[in-house]
Amino acid sequence: MRYEQVHAIWDFYDGVRTGVADLDGAPHYFACQFDEGADDYSDNFKLYPIGPEFMRRAMRNWDIYRAWERKFHSGDAELETHPGHGGDAEYDELQFWLDEQIARLQELPTLYGARFRALPGQDGLPGGMLRELEVAWSPSPA
Repeated sequence: MRYEQVHAIWDFYDGVRTGVADLDGAPHYFACQFDEGADDYSDNFKLYPIGPEFMRRAMRNWDIYRAWERKFHSGDAELETHPGHGGDAEYDELQFWLDEQIARLQELPTLYGARFRALPGQDGLPGGMLRELEVAWSPSPA
């Protein structure tokens, strides 16, 4: 099983739901699929190839969030300053652009299963802060 870099995680709810990660060494936006019948998230992800401008803006967006996240979990920032809730104008502009682009991305024809794991050496991060991850993708039978 080959693990690849997870560059950004945008949604985390009972597990990783959306973000940017490599597939075969190239960056892709990924989104976990919701199973209406089970009324829960499935184990299947859609992947969408992304270009350099998307990647550049996605990483800047992620850097802004991670800087805030570190401050918040260290006790140096209040929840009200969260960049996704009006706490950072640059973040909001980037998120708006990224959301517009995501709506236009072309998905790969295959669904993928994902196995995420934390990278070693992150013991110094504040408690509650999301750890850096890597992912192993496998084509999903469903």
